Amino acid sequence: MAPNPKRATRPSIPDQLENASHELDLLIRDARVSPDQRHDRRHADLEERAQAIAASIVASFRGEVTRSAPPLRMEVQGAKSSAWF
Repeated sequence: MAPNPKRATRPSIPDQLENASHELDLLIRDARVSPDQRHDRRHADLEERAQAIAASIVASFRGEVTRSAPPLRMEVQGAKSSAWF
């Protein structure tokens, strides 16, 4: 059976999780130096990055393509959030 070219170029699940871990480390670092104001623009940027990291972790297991850019728009309604890429 010939290898699937799409599957051959895709990083393994552990590699994808390691990338997400690195991005999470950067997010934590940036959150520590961020002003402690919950509703400033910096806080919203950090939340968008967190959503993108979470999506990349889930995509590692579902086999979806990991997004290469942050979402264009985020919307939060109670406990539900949506992202537009």
